[in-house]
Amino acid sequence: MRATIFTVAMTGLIGLSLTTGCRGGATNNPGDGECGGLCGDGTKCSDEGICVVDYLAACTPGGYDESDSMVDDGGDLQPPIDNWGQCQEDMASLPEFVPVDDSMVPQYDPNSPRKLDMNGSMGEEQLAEDTINRHMREIEYSLNECFSRAACYNNGVFPGGAISFEFRIQGSGQVESVKVDAPTEMDIFSTIQCARKAIYDHKFPEYDGPAMTLSYGIELSG
Repeated sequence: MRATIFTVAMTGLIGLSLTTGCRGGATNNPGDGECGGLCGDGTKCSDEGICVVDYLAACTPGGYDESDSMVDDGGDLQPPIDNWGQCQEDMASLPEFVPVDDSMVPQYDPNSPRKLDMNGSMGEEQLAEDTINRHMREIEYSLNECFSRAACYNNGVFPGGAISFEFRIQGSGQVESVKVDAPTEMDIFSTIQCARKAIYDHKFPEYDGPAMTLSYGIELSG
């Protein structure tokens, strides 16, 4: 099975769309224009009322050196996956299926209240592009384990289709909440629950800055 990583709002190694609540000295007054007038160059106001970052830019104060804001943890990028959704186990000796419990994973809601930095102590850092790409590749391997596991219990077949993910990362590197959208055909043997938990359990590097929202998708085809 082949997989295509598709772009939501920007281009990149794996097609990530990144958003961040904008910071700055201005007051978030609806009368100031879209997103309270806080969106700077290279950004736009989304339907959820936050500034959508076109590439890893941020709505930053004047004189801010963006090159110093990117947190890169180093490391090598794992190779692309070439066996998406393929059962890697002996189907004749599979243990009894046990559903995946994702009840501890909060559902991502773009309209949920955000923590505000009222005293200005929060930094301006964001995760660097290379760092995000490396960690998303690690997540892809975990997601493929979910797909492969479901295929094993589904007579060796995992259905094709597009599945999209949206989740928010805190400055601690902890994933705060996750949303997964997939066709009904993919909702077999806890695929959705497994995918949500795989993303939620992943730990990103810490950075001194506001939460980041990542969106991306995978299209699987035979």
